[in-house]
Amino acid sequence: MALSSTRTYTWQDLDDENPTGLGYLPWSNFTQWTGNGVTIDGSTGFANLVHTTTEVDLGSDRDFYIQASAESVGTHSFVVQVDDSARSGFADKDPTTDVLNGRYVKLQVTVVNGSATAQLNNIDSKVMFDVVEETFDDFSVGATATTLPITRNYSRILNMNYTIKHDVSGLQKFVVAMTDVTKTAPKVISYDMDTWGKVATATTADITLKGFPRMTVTNGNISVG
Repeated sequence: MALSSTRTYTWQDLDDENPTGLGYLPWSNFTQWTGNGVTIDGSTGFANLVHTTTEVDLGSDRDFYIQASAESVGTHSFVVQVDDSARSGFADKDPTTDVLNGRYVKLQVTVVNGSATAQLNNIDSKVMFDVVEETFDDFSVGATATTLPITRNYSRILNMNYTIKHDVSGLQKFVVAMTDVTKTAPKVISYDMDTWGKVATATTADITLKGFPRMTVTNGNISVG
């Protein structure tokens, strides 16, 4: 899929340069059809290449994450573009900071090269939904918000499951709830449901946390992990 950047110009722009006083631009000065590296309208430069992929339909509004890489001549960068089922319009998203949710997904890749024609030779991308998780056995949940000692890097916390370990009554009298879904420091708290007003009470539980893995950008490519 080799694509090349092209500057916008007219024949008059080229003729106006008239570097030799001949009244026209000699062909020897026009080295490539892209106009890159040629003096046009007083400027000698190289245009950026901007390419947008065909949209992907996820079938419905969904949470997702993405990985993408490119082979280019120059320095490339990606922007994730997302639209919802209502077709509200595509919005640019930064995968390292923004929540990715929607039905339609495109990628916009920009290639910059200040000394040669920018080229885009290949794009490889994948939209993913697989959840990663980790379990904390015999975790002491406090009567105040308790931070889970996560070891994974998340882009988004989705949910949490738990099993109370020491509820000898056989009844599910304790409930563990999330108080903070911050991706770097999620917190939980325990309530005794058998008390008036559901008093926050410490307990022990096996907790499984689920979420999407972190997306990072290295050399312009979006990677997962």
